[in-house]
Amino acid sequence: MTKPPRIIALVQLPPPMHGAATMNERASVALRKICDVTVLEMRFAKNPRDIARMRLGKLVMALGLWLKLLLALRRKPDALYICFAPTGGAFYRDCLYVMTAKILGIATILHLHGRGLQTGRSQWLIAFLQRHAFAGQTAIILGKALRTEIDGLQCRSKIIANCLPDTAFKINHDPISTTTPRLLYLSNLFRSKGIDDVLAACAILKQRNIDFALDIAGTEGDLSTCELSQLIHNLNLSDHCRYHGPVDADIRTKLLSNANLFLFPSRYPNEAQPLVVLEAMAAGVPVVSSTIGTLVDIVRDGETGRICQPGNPEMLANIVSDALTQPTETHEMARAAKAFCNQHFRANRFEKELQQLIKEIIS
Repeated sequence: MTKPPRIIALVQLPPPMHGAATMNERASVALRKICDVTVLEMRFAKNPRDIARMRLGKLVMALGLWLKLLLALRRKPDALYICFAPTGGAFYRDCLYVMTAKILGIATILHLHGRGLQTGRSQWLIAFLQRHAFAGQTAIILGKALRTEIDGLQCRSKIIANCLPDTAFKINHDPISTTTPRLLYLSNLFRSKGIDDVLAACAILKQRNIDFALDIAGTEGDLSTCELSQLIHNLNLSDHCRYHGPVDADIRTKLLSNANLFLFPSRYPNEAQPLVVLEAMAAGVPVVSSTIGTLVDIVRDGETGRICQPGNPEMLANIVSDALTQPTETHEMARAAKAFCNQHFRANRFEKELQQLIKEIIS
C-alpha cells in the first residue's frame, strides 16, 4: 500500500474566530483525507483585535514556531502548506518560514486569504523578500480580482475560492412578520469593516422617518463594546439597535433567518473574500456590500446584491431605503445570490480543488 504524502500545515486555527482561521480548519480537514498532515499552529492572538498588534511576546512565539518548523522540515516532508500573511509584521515572519523550506528543498503552497501583496514596492526589503519567497512556489488566491497581486512574482498560481459548510445552505430565511424591517451587521467590530458607516446610515434613515431595527453581532475589534454603545447613544439609535456580542452558530443562524437586509460596506484594505457575505447570500438574505477584494465578482449590483461605495453612509441609506421599498426586486437578487453560492461555494468543490492541487505538486 502506497504511503500518503506527508504535509506540514502551518496555519491559524480558531480561536480567535475569523475567516482565515475558519478556512484553515476546512483546509486541514481536506488535506487529512489524502495526506499525513503535521499541523503547526500559528497561535499569536487571543482575540481579533490583537491580530495586527506587534508585541515582543509574538516575536518570541514566532521564533519558537520557526524552530519547530525547522525540526519538522528536516524530516523531509513532501510539501509545506502555509496560510501566508501578505502584510504587516506577519509578512516578515511568514517569509522566514517559506524561505527556510525553500533552502531545504521543500515545495511550498502559499494560501493567501487576505490581500495586500504588491509588485514594485518602494521598500526594497519587502520587494526582495516577496520575490524570493514566491519564486518557483505555488500561490493559492481566492478569485480573479486578486490575480494582479502576484503578477511578476514568478510563481505558479491557482484560484481556489472559499467555501461554506452544507448547513449554510439549509438556513430557512423567513424574516419576522412585522412592519419593522431588520437590518443585520455580522462581523467583528472593526471600523474598517464598516460598522460606523452602518450606524451613520441608520441615523439618516431615522431622520427620514424610515422604520428599522439593526442587529449587530461580533467580537470587539478596534471598537470596544463601550465605544459601540456610546456611538449608538450619540446617534440617538438606542431604540433601534441591539448588540448581541460574539454569537455561536445557533444565534448566527437565527439572525440570518430573521434579517431583511445584510449590510457589509467594508473598506478593510486586506479584505479578500469575506465568509460573512457568502453566508448571507447562501441563506437567501439580500446583501448590500462594497466591491472590495473578490466581492466585485460575487456581489453584482442589481443581480446578486447591491453595491455601496465604502465610507458613504448617505449612499448606504439610499440603497437600504430603495431595497425596502422594492421587495420584489430585492427578493429576486437574493434568490440569484443563493443560487450563485450554491454553484460556486460548496465545501466538496473546495476539497476537490485543494486535494487535486496537492496531488499535482507532489507528483
